[in-house]
Amino acid sequence: MSERPSRVLVNCDIGERGVDDETDRALLLEIDIANVACGGHAGDPQSAAFFRSESERLGVTVTAHLSYPDRSNFGRKSIDIDRNTLAGSLRSQLEALQGVTTVKFHGALYNDGCRSRDLAEWLTEWLVSHSMTTIITMPGSALAQSCLSAGIEVLAEAFAERRYRRDSTAAGVALVERRLPYASVGDLDEALAQAESIVLHRQLPVVSDDGRGGLTFDTVPIRTDTVCIHSDSALALPLARRLRELVRR
Repeated sequence: MSERPSRVLVNCDIGERGVDDETDRALLLEIDIANVACGGHAGDPQSAAFFRSESERLGVTVTAHLSYPDRSNFGRKSIDIDRNTLAGSLRSQLEALQGVTTVKFHGALYNDGCRSRDLAEWLTEWLVSHSMTTIITMPGSALAQSCLSAGIEVLAEAFAERRYRRDSTAAGVALVERRLPYASVGDLDEALAQAESIVLHRQLPVVSDDGRGGLTFDTVPIRTDTVCIHSDSALALPLARRLRELVRR
């Protein structure tokens, strides 16, 4: 992945529900990049090896999907963890995919790295020390800026079925907190419309609470190299199939 893609790629978080998950197996036929869980939030060495093998057989690029070691919360809550302990966990997770040089952080670690310059710089140092060459992350974020400064290629990412809000951090936007009922897009046509806005028009839909129980929508400019689908979304497979058609226009 040394060259920037000529079209927007579809990536998906894979291997979070075991080797027998039929949705994950079907998703591999529709995506360009598989972010394989390595045991931090889900998965284990056996499932990582299986989905790596299947991805490579199908010509799908493999990314190490690394997270806080917090399976009970699926890696989706920020935790107070010593940096040495975190470094050891990330190293242990990466060992499940030896030779892979692209990383995408998961859940709370992804979000924290995008917001916190201190954590972003620490994660960048960790990536460099483990010979990682590419990171998938939010464009303009603290992690994206830090990695670019360190010579790590950044694949700028946006999500098709997660809502965004305006934010004061470097990226200017952030994912809506999952605790809120409108954090995810539950309608297939709406998710596809969001993806189309991102891919074809380079505009990211953002949402805000109007204070009267409703939502208001706007857009901000965005440049992305890849659009993500969460495999645990109810829309995952039909959205992947439609999105694959969209990015090939």
